[in-house]
Amino acid sequence: MGRLVNVSVKVPEEIRELMRKVDVNWSEYLREAIETKIRAELAKDAARRLDEIREKAGKVPTEEIVRWIREDREKSLK
Repeated sequence: MGRLVNVSVKVPEEIRELMRKVDVNWSEYLREAIETKIRAELAKDAARRLDEIREKAGKVPTEEIVRWIREDREKSLK
């Protein structure tokens, strides 16, 4: 992990009091929650972009795919 920076989060006083009553490393918990959310959002964005690429690419006939596989196999045998 790189250099750490501070990020502030405001919560109601009642929540802060409850946070003090539980044995949780809140910094670590929030760091992990943020990383998890980032990964999920990046995956969602990648899936969206992949869908856009698939729409633009269109369908490839099965015969064409079979021909590509055969050509590739022939090249690897040489």
